[in-house]
Amino acid sequence: MLHTVLASLALATAPIDNNLVSPSHQPAALDALLRTKDYKMLGETIQTANRPQDVQSDLDWLAQKMMSGETAWITMLYARSLWAAADRTPPALRNQLRQTAVMATLYARAAIQIDGARCGDRTAPVHRLEQLAGWNREVWTFLASLPEADRSTILKLVPLLEKRTAFRRDQQGDVDFLCRAGLEETSYNLQHGGSREVPAKPGQIGRQIELYGDGKYKPSERPQTEWKAEAERRRAELPAELAKQVAGLSALRAK
Repeated sequence: MLHTVLASLALATAPIDNNLVSPSHQPAALDALLRTKDYKMLGETIQTANRPQDVQSDLDWLAQKMMSGETAWITMLYARSLWAAADRTPPALRNQLRQTAVMATLYARAAIQIDGARCGDRTAPVHRLEQLAGWNREVWTFLASLPEADRSTILKLVPLLEKRTAFRRDQQGDVDFLCRAGLEETSYNLQHGGSREVPAKPGQIGRQIELYGDGKYKPSERPQTEWKAEAERRRAELPAELAKQVAGLSALRAK
């Protein structure tokens, strides 16, 4: 079922001639950024793509990496990029792409909650959940507006994808993404780094100050017995948690 849905997306677009893809968007270039965990540059590269060939190549690469159980950052970028790409597609395909973006968003949320159990700083995965929730609020409105049959399909697909990628995610972890940007790292940077003013992003008002460290911070991890127990509990609760979340969104929309 999961393969069928994602395969249909691949068939919906024409094959890409890699000779038409910019050097920075070639799969090998993105692989290098992922391998070195340069998540900032990876995000900037993908989110600034504007050539159709680069966007399509990026989406294909992101989907492949998501399916193989890479960092939640990959799935977050995929969900956001797919939603943006849907705005530029014919109506018949747009709804399908948006539903896949919703599925990816819910899967990213599940992965953050489950894999974030490793983090010694419990505020770090919470920060990532807040980042995901605020990235594109249209996703949640769209999800609530879907017919029951479509919502049901998505709710079935998310646990299937989580199960498919669970082994690799448990083996490699996602500490360098999920366990950063919390209070622990902020405290460390205050002691071992400094601050600098950065340009304001769209929607921000006033001076924006960024903390930076000395590059030596290492996120703390909980004992294996602790995080594994919590991860398995969250994994078992995932179907019910998803159903509860979607029911809540639908109830809010009905008011």
